[in-house]
Amino acid sequence: INAEYGERESYKRFYDLLDNYESAVGVEEVMTKHEIIEMKKFIDVVVGSRPMQIAQEYLVGKGWAPADEEEFKDWLWDVWFTLYKRGRARGRSGDSSGFEHVFVGEIRNGSVIGFHNWIQFYRLEKMGKVDYRGFIGGKRTQDTDFMITIQFSWDEDLEDADDGAVKYVGGTLLGTSPEFEMALYTIAWVY
Repeated sequence: INAEYGERESYKRFYDLLDNYESAVGVEEVMTKHEIIEMKKFIDVVVGSRPMQIAQEYLVGKGWAPADEEEFKDWLWDVWFTLYKRGRARGRSGDSSGFEHVFVGEIRNGSVIGFHNWIQFYRLEKMGKVDYRGFIGGKRTQDTDFMITIQFSWDEDLEDADDGAVKYVGGTLLGTSPEFEMALYTIAWVY
């Protein structure tokens, strides 16, 4: 990975969020004050970026999102960070969020769900927690410069990802910024 990525504010703020989640579906998420601050700092950086400004202009033009910057930040919080129950989490809050599902990934019944981010994949591969099992081809063509479909296993608890949950077909963009992906996926979520 190009070392310049790690120096950009959006990457730093994004990276801070990746250890905030329980990977197992059904385990209640607990957001600490520190984690909430990290999430809000990430939203601040993303909203200030050109990709999200373009996305906001588009969404506002369609009447789908607020024009006011602070209201838009609150709206993004609701879309990406509000907890909901995906599994059988006990307690008052949920066990999942849009951000966790899309960018971090979750494990449910031996399968990986979500997990569509190359930075998270790179991070966990360096830690020995994911094992790349191959490129998935097929009838559709792939532009290998920015998008891939792969298979991998993920074991959050063990050092050997061979024994982990499997993502049989996973798609991710490559080399794209966190703010670009959040802008793109926000528009996709609205549709």
